[in-house]
Amino acid sequence: MTESEPVLPTDLEILHSRIHDEWEAFSAVVSVLSEPQILRRDPGEWSVKDILAHIAAWEKFLILNQFLGMPAAEALCIDPAVIDRADENEVNAILFERNRDRALVEVQSDWYETHRWLMSELVKIGEGTLATPTLCFGPGPKPLAQWVVVNTYEHYADHRRTIETRKTI
Repeated sequence: MTESEPVLPTDLEILHSRIHDEWEAFSAVVSVLSEPQILRRDPGEWSVKDILAHIAAWEKFLILNQFLGMPAAEALCIDPAVIDRADENEVNAILFERNRDRALVEVQSDWYETHRWLMSELVKIGEGTLATPTLCFGPGPKPLAQWVVVNTYEHYADHRRTIETRKTI
């Protein structure tokens, strides 16, 4: 999840198209990697497996929090007192530690299935809800579309570029 101010899509068709296109681009980069490349964790960096778990965690959070109405702390399975004081980097560190020792096949399955779940939830929302201000994580409400954008296609693009620039690829 990023804090950038994206250009928000104005309708669901555009939103779905952007999510689909960037998901496909991200998936294409991951699909050509060998298992050692996916598991390699250089000092100070996440492995590709860690990135997949990270993306799945934020997509799952988006579903639970924004589409199913679960409070942020519960959706992230993080103590409410921690959520109240934590910034995004601290939450990412908690999510990283939670997922770092999971098996690759489990992470890949979760990444794929969570994305399918997200797409099935997105088709249920009404056109007018994209502009509706909602509270997700951090200070102040923002339009639902912004939460979706930063947790989907912007997120995939950011991590795709990270993976593409690694020397091992």
